[in-house]
Amino acid sequence: MNELRKGRQSIVFPDYPSIAASAAVAGKKEGEGPLRADFDQVAADTKLGQASWEKAESMLQKTAFELALQKAAIACDDLDVLFAGDLLNQCISSSFAARDTDLPFLGLYGACSTMAESLLLAASFVNAGYAKRAAALTSSHFASAERQYRFPLGYGGQRTPTAQWTVTASGCCIVSTGGKGPFIEGATIGKIRDFGIKDANNMGAAMAPVDVRIAPYPIPLHKKAYEPY
Repeated sequence: MNELRKGRQSIVFPDYPSIAASAAVAGKKEGEGPLRADFDQVAADTKLGQASWEKAESMLQKTAFELALQKAAIACDDLDVLFAGDLLNQCISSSFAARDTDLPFLGLYGACSTMAESLLLAASFVNAGYAKRAAALTSSHFASAERQYRFPLGYGGQRTPTAQWTVTASGCCIVSTGGKGPFIEGATIGKIRDFGIKDANNMGAAMAPVDVRIAPYPIPLHKKAYEPY
């Protein structure tokens, strides 16, 4: 058991689960930024042709998931489990995205750490032999998040100059045994810390301390890549 842990918060994966493929789909605003070339697909319409923001977010997940499967050259039935999450109540965007997959599904909610959390769990399942292949899938949508947490866009609330903007995007990774990498060697699970942040618009300062860290290959263990915060 000790060889699977490093310190109080970190775990290691001796069988080195690999990221067989990944895909990222972004919204129109994100596509106008400096990361455009890193997205597999950029939506021209923030609603992606759907009737609501929530359905648009679910479509983001479906698209990212299908693209990742294509890049891994596997079918949906080749997966053993799907870890997916979003920012909405009951993980509704993820639930509807997973509805037609017929895969064992575990819904996750970790706010900004959901992608890292899903990768941690997918790697854990693959490393332990509970799954040969697992998908880690996450999304958020600016407009659905505004309705969920702050004010609906129709309210016309004014944003402060320093307010963060919830991303409209989805990412998916296929984690599997073997492969050429990159490999997931370990992860550090964050602790809850209250730093007394009072500004509701400063989401970065409020949530950064609880994020989960994933260390991909080739960071060596002897450099303490998985030491606690």
